Amino acid sequence: MATKKLRMTLGLEGGKAFMMSLADPKDGLTKAEVTTCLQNVIDKKAIVSGTAYPVSIKEIAVQTVETQVLA
Repeated sequence: MATKKLRMTLGLEGGKAFMMSLADPKDGLTKAEVTTCLQNVIDKKAIVSGTAYPVSIKEIAVQTVETQVLA
């Protein structure tokens, strides 16, 4: 069985990175759609990690993992 995750990495003030993921992104999701949402998060300072706010989008990727249960 394969599972998918949307992985989003944001650059923080001070140069560190912050990664978030969402399970089961919709099929056909585009980079432009995710970029628009993440830019809103950055502009509104909707997320903070410690005392640092995101200032840039570093990476957007869909990760697919195949799991096989051993018999």
